[in-house]
Amino acid sequence: MSIELINMELLFIFLGATTAILGLTLAIYGIVSWIKRSVKVSTRVDQYITSGFQYQEDPKASPIIHREVKGSFLSRTVGTWLMKLIAFLGRLAPQSMVEQVEHLLIIADHPNNLKANSFFAIRMLFLLLGFFLVYLINQDLSSIDLNSILLTILIIASFWMLPMIWLRGKARTRQEEIQRGLPDALDMLSVCASAGLGFDQSLQRISEYWDTEFGHELQRVTQEMEMGVSRSEALRSMSDRLNVDDLKLFVSTIIQAERIGMSYADVLHTQAEQMRILRQLRAREIANKLPAKMIIPLALFIFPAMLIVILAPAVPTLLGAF
Repeated sequence: MSIELINMELLFIFLGATTAILGLTLAIYGIVSWIKRSVKVSTRVDQYITSGFQYQEDPKASPIIHREVKGSFLSRTVGTWLMKLIAFLGRLAPQSMVEQVEHLLIIADHPNNLKANSFFAIRMLFLLLGFFLVYLINQDLSSIDLNSILLTILIIASFWMLPMIWLRGKARTRQEEIQRGLPDALDMLSVCASAGLGFDQSLQRISEYWDTEFGHELQRVTQEMEMGVSRSEALRSMSDRLNVDDLKLFVSTIIQAERIGMSYADVLHTQAEQMRILRQLRAREIANKLPAKMIIPLALFIFPAMLIVILAPAVPTLLGAF
């Protein structure tokens, strides 16, 4: 009996000692952690106060990022839903249409940061808007006739083609701007080449000087050449990307001159002179088309007013005669 009591007392002593050691260890760990945390906080507060509100972030501490709310409530709700809908509809775009639209977007320099899938989704939304407008017009099914059917087809086709017409107009406008600025850029390239600069240095100087669409494209060409792309590949890529006839002629001539070993100054001078002649011929062509284009506004607005001014005084006399 005494042996069992002794064993029980030893067991209790062992458990008590173990508990005391664990408690003391946890207490020491807690005190040390609290001291380190207080030192870290005081150090950050001192740095924040003494450095003129420019504190140095602790790499081990997680930064406190304040949530920034940008935009109105409408843009953060309806705008977000609309973007999700556009992203969903963009996945339904056929590959052939995506390639065609992507080429037009590249020519137009991606207006409003549009992508091919997003543009297809916008066309789908316009089509749905056209169907909704047709539903509002033809709510009474009993009054549908041939004219209403033709109007329905016209509305749906118009809403489906409006985004594509807008994109083609953007691409055509940029192509015309590049075509108009090409002769002046070639003149500057010819002057730089005659002054002793190489072709690459001339392109870089023109891209820095000309703040135009063609200047931006030349800057992209120089960046591609700096990344290791050959000159002929960079120029051919620009020609294929923009799809401008005069630019294709210029690029093919430069590549051929590089292969043959001709002087860039002579080639650029000849190309600049040809481009100026082509620009003059296009201006004359546009001027010669103006008389034919003026017939419609003359017939609709000018001739009726002239007839009214001429025949109005004779109207009372004719009425009195009859």
